[in-house]
Amino acid sequence: MDRVIEILKGINPTVDYEKEDDLINHKLLKSFDIVRLVTELEDEFDIEISPAYVIPENFASAKTIYELVKKIEEE
Repeated sequence: MDRVIEILKGINPTVDYEKEDDLINHKLLKSFDIVRLVTELEDEFDIEISPAYVIPENFASAKTIYELVKKIEEE
């Protein structure tokens, strides 16, 4: 989870990712940010995030992003 937060801080360092639970609706992650985030997560965790997983629910918070990474790693 710490590495996910580090990646997020590299995209937008002004957000408290440990507390924020609605990054999309609060417009803290924009579409380009999500593209960058997906790329960085794929590189960091050696996974492939298919377009089917790129939905707001999976990117709502650091926790949901971390859970997505774990799910893909287990597949």
